[in-house]
Amino acid sequence: MRKPKGKPQRLVWVVMHYEYMGFSDLPRIDALQFHVSSTLAKAEKYIRSLHVDAHSWWQVHPHTVDAADHDGGDEVHYYSHRGKRLKAAPHSRAKAAFQKLAARYPEMYPKSRRPNRA
Repeated sequence: MRKPKGKPQRLVWVVMHYEYMGFSDLPRIDALQFHVSSTLAKAEKYIRSLHVDAHSWWQVHPHTVDAADHDGGDEVHYYSHRGKRLKAAPHSRAKAAFQKLAARYPEMYPKSRRPNRA
């Protein structure tokens, strides 16, 4: 079913959560869509209402509901694990926080069993 022409577009704000996880010597980034808000301010309020680990961060981007094209646009906002707005995703800080956590709890974050390459 096609949308009638001239119908206003509905814009929503998608909240994504990113974190390092996996083996202590071979961490990877995991992403999960956490929430959808009607405004950027509500998305920021949602982020600041939650507690997440230091090896994670948030991303918020607008999305047009039922858009015909797949272009998400260039507008992306990044936030620290505490909800502070950032200029870019904090890969280095989050990875360092993950490695610190993995060193503190080696039983939870073992090393990978990569085969030796000789």
